[in-house]
Amino acid sequence: MKGKVYINGDLLPAEEASISVYDRGFQYGDGIFEGLRCYDGKIFKLKEHVQRLFQSARAIQMSIPLSHDEMCEAIKTTVRANGSLNAHIKPIVTRGYGWKLGLDPKNTTEANIVIIVREIGESMYAQADKGLRLAVVSLRKPPAYCLDPRVKSLNYLLNILARAEAQASGADEALLLDTQGYLAEGSADNIFLVREGMVYTPTLQSALAGITRQTVIDMAVASSIKVFEQSLTQYDIYNADEAFVTGSGAGIASVVQVDGRPVGEGRPGPITQRLIQRYAEVVKEGEPV
Repeated sequence: MKGKVYINGDLLPAEEASISVYDRGFQYGDGIFEGLRCYDGKIFKLKEHVQRLFQSARAIQMSIPLSHDEMCEAIKTTVRANGSLNAHIKPIVTRGYGWKLGLDPKNTTEANIVIIVREIGESMYAQADKGLRLAVVSLRKPPAYCLDPRVKSLNYLLNILARAEAQASGADEALLLDTQGYLAEGSADNIFLVREGMVYTPTLQSALAGITRQTVIDMAVASSIKVFEQSLTQYDIYNADEAFVTGSGAGIASVVQVDGRPVGEGRPGPITQRLIQRYAEVVKEGEPV
């Protein structure tokens, strides 16, 4: 471990950074987080990510002891302290320490804020250039009437088990369905299909409102590519001309295989490549640290 970690206003060496085992994020997954990217010293969509962080907090009745501007500055300060021009940034907010036994959210201290910065390449997927292999897994993504997927919570056990199941089948990433059998999202990314020159993506009923997802939609529309948000099934992705996943960590990564079936010609398609090239330009418009 190297670098500095932000913990409640302090910048500590990574090997010394810690919080109590009584923290509710550790005990119950009672917290929220974001994932941002810094490209050449510029943080992409910083304000949008911080706004989503605060919206997640509001949705679960958690108070963040910083303003939006203070959170943005804390993130930039942490990136500067690490000297990272190209990095993944993970701000985490937990409900605080729960000294008393039990789930009562009122028995807590002030929220804990942690910001971690790690070096990263173009994508968290080492095989992104060649394209990813996806596997539809048996686990199902809970719908909004269970827990709204727009809350980016610390409880990622479902996502972890989905990734493990996909890897056990020889795939790189999982593809989760919702409880009705429609495509939802990957374990750490949103999913897109291309068919006859048009782009399709699942609705947000069971998927995270990804900021990279919305960026791709905006880029496609600006490039006169039609985009449809609708219910999609395995049949649709099996018969797609192209497919790709999106996320802050993933960037835009082509999908070349799903459940052993090649997607299109089994290699990154022209529209996917066009969007990847445009995305590489758009991320340069971030906020300087």
